[in-house]
Amino acid sequence: MSRMASASIDTEDETCPVCKTTRYFNKDMEFRINPECYHRMCKTCVERIFRDGPNQCPYAGCHKTLRLRGFKTAFFADLAVEREVDIRRRVAAVFNKAEDDFQSLTPFNDYLDMVETLTDELVNGDENTRTKAQARLADWEAQHRADIERNKRLARESDEARQKRLAAESEAARARRQADLAQEAADRADDARLREEMLDSLTSAETGRAAEALNRVMLKKRGQHKQAPTTSSTAGLSIRGLRTKASSNMSSASANKPYDPFGGLSMTPSRVDVSLEALSLYHSEWVDAVRSKDEFRVGGYSAEEYVGRALFEAFSGLGIDIAEEKAVSDTTAVSTAGTKEAVLTSHTTAQLEAVNS
Repeated sequence: MSRMASASIDTEDETCPVCKTTRYFNKDMEFRINPECYHRMCKTCVERIFRDGPNQCPYAGCHKTLRLRGFKTAFFADLAVEREVDIRRRVAAVFNKAEDDFQSLTPFNDYLDMVETLTDELVNGDENTRTKAQARLADWEAQHRADIERNKRLARESDEARQKRLAAESEAARARRQADLAQEAADRADDARLREEMLDSLTSAETGRAAEALNRVMLKKRGQHKQAPTTSSTAGLSIRGLRTKASSNMSSASANKPYDPFGGLSMTPSRVDVSLEALSLYHSEWVDAVRSKDEFRVGGYSAEEYVGRALFEAFSGLGIDIAEEKAVSDTTAVSTAGTKEAVLTSHTTAQLEAVNS
């Protein structure tokens, strides 16, 4: 049954409804549609009926007057989808405002809702609804013709700018590929030259001095590789706002220190001891049970972390003066956030020490 249904559907799709010609007899048959009524017919019927001028659609019950220049080849097999795409393209050409044209998001959303409502009326409405929607579309186009043309011009300019940007990115990528190929060729040439120098050194070296000559060539190669990244990185670096800092007065010890975002300022809490030894002194019935049972510890739960968090919540608000808080709110906020970060850091360190031990 399904085979018969599919065969009938294929036959209808391959048959011209006007002249009843099938693709079996005409392999080059092309179907055309007109956006006025979206009735499908073959190219031969279109040229035969509408070649001498406008004429009525040959479909029974259709009274649309069609012209030859209005016919086109359908892009979608489903003509309902083709019709909706054409309507949306027509509406988008008239309602072409962008989000930047509105003062806030609310009127822009109202504008989009109005456009979608009008589109739905044109696509799915009855004859009366479609007629009213067409009138509203024509009125809007007549009243906002200047804005529509301006938005079209801006869209073309933005498309041109985007094309230029894509072309520039493509050119930059091509330049990078060429630079990489040139670098690979230079590396191969350096390797070949180094191999020749190594062979020459081994050949011309005195007896027992071959290892010394080989080491001398290898040291030379290492020096070249050490200098190459420095020159390439400094040549291509161009960051706005960066300034060259003198490193002559920096000691090697300070340069090798890890980066400290607080600049040496200690954020360790002073009102409570959150060290691992101090936190282990707090006891309660269920905390001791958590410490002793493997089913809690195997998942990574730490009773010391809970105790430290409870102490932090208990002592974090002490010592704060309301008057000073209003005067130096920014400083206090930074200090409180830093204290919390230090507590969490100490908890993490304690956990790592406990795991390592």
